[in-house]
Amino acid sequence: MYENLYNNLIVIGGNVAGLAAASQARRINPELDITVLESGKYISYGTCALPYYISGYIKKIDDLFAYPKDFFEQKRNIKILTSHRVVGIDSAKKELLVNVAGTSENRIISYDRLIISSGGSTIVPDIPGINSSNVFHFRNIEDAEKLKGYIDKNNPKKAVVIGGGQIGMLMAEAFNMIRIKTSLIEMKKRIFGGFEYEISTILSRKAEMENIIVLTDTAVSSINSSSVTIESVEGKRDIDCDLALLATGISANTGFLLDTSIELGKNNAIKVNNKLQTSYINIYACGDCATVKNIVTGKQDYIPTANNGVKTGRIAGENAAGGNKTFAGSVGTVVDKVLDLEVAKTGIGSNEAISMGYEAIKLIDSYASHAGSVPGAKKIAIIIIVDTRTRKLLGAQMIGGEGVGKRIDVFATAITSEMTVDDIYMLDLSYAPAVSTVWDPVNKICGKAVLALDSSKN
Repeated sequence: MYENLYNNLIVIGGNVAGLAAASQARRINPELDITVLESGKYISYGTCALPYYISGYIKKIDDLFAYPKDFFEQKRNIKILTSHRVVGIDSAKKELLVNVAGTSENRIISYDRLIISSGGSTIVPDIPGINSSNVFHFRNIEDAEKLKGYIDKNNPKKAVVIGGGQIGMLMAEAFNMIRIKTSLIEMKKRIFGGFEYEISTILSRKAEMENIIVLTDTAVSSINSSSVTIESVEGKRDIDCDLALLATGISANTGFLLDTSIELGKNNAIKVNNKLQTSYINIYACGDCATVKNIVTGKQDYIPTANNGVKTGRIAGENAAGGNKTFAGSVGTVVDKVLDLEVAKTGIGSNEAISMGYEAIKLIDSYASHAGSVPGAKKIAIIIIVDTRTRKLLGAQMIGGEGVGKRIDVFATAITSEMTVDDIYMLDLSYAPAVSTVWDPVNKICGKAVLALDSSKN
């Protein structure tokens, strides 16, 4: 039984983390007065699926919504206030300064305890023309509707995507599917910069095979209504385009906290302890606006994934309602399907491992997704990072035509459990000719690591 020390909980943010927090708080304390403040018009939708709406793979925007507003208000007795943007916090008075869309006046809303799940927002580079009418952000339903409306009305033929990360690649694919000639511009030396070079190279080659122009080590210096100007080692030139899309990464949406003493960390994310408390014991934070512990490094990190959002939301909600749960952390597992390739990673990469002081080795190989006797097997390239002193797995990355998502979860479990490559090599993984090989690729790459480590002793 949880002690009821207060009766008013305010949640900032009406998407995955915020609604998970509010719902869990309601389960713990049926008497609690819970209000969710959402800055936009919509709640409870999947941002990860937004590119599929642009490509037409998802036909109706309504299909992106998990629950309607009425579900939370009528079934869970949680008040939902949309178009309510928090612009300031007075932690001493326990008050929020809130702007209601369409009005010029701010209202004050009091809280006993507060959960901040304000999400993330697109990093906007300082580029002349960045606010042009044909330049689009892509972070929420409103962004998707604006972009889709522009495409339907103007029938653009050429697009530039600025940023070669996961959203950038997914949007380049979406534009390509609806016959918009697309150029992908990345400032770094390769796309998918959070992945190892070998993975990025495979994906880059696949994009070019699909007639997506990939320009790396290239910066956008200006934008106008009909072109973008780029600069690279080859000099400056213009690329014609009818629209430009920003996929330049995200940072925590915490600008309204800058005048407070709530401590911020990496990417302006709110620093929290393992109970999701901020520097104030009655204020919690979760989801894309908060840091989490990186299980491999042991440090606070910014890992804005849907899985982390729903988990931290649930724990923040329980603790804000009087509970005492802790969040163990994250190994940063991500997976995407881009251009018919599954791409995934978990743990840390080779450069980070070395910078952390590990005596790490990187092993890479490729294997068939299932037995060659069954038609249709696809190649899977696998990279693992191993600490030579402890023989523990530090990270894994994969790319292939099928079976990547299944296997990255094995690696994520192994890293979380601090397993050695010897342990993983002997895991009893499933086998059927149409599903895997007798020695699964997970076993095989770890067997290769065991041989490499054993031979280094001799």
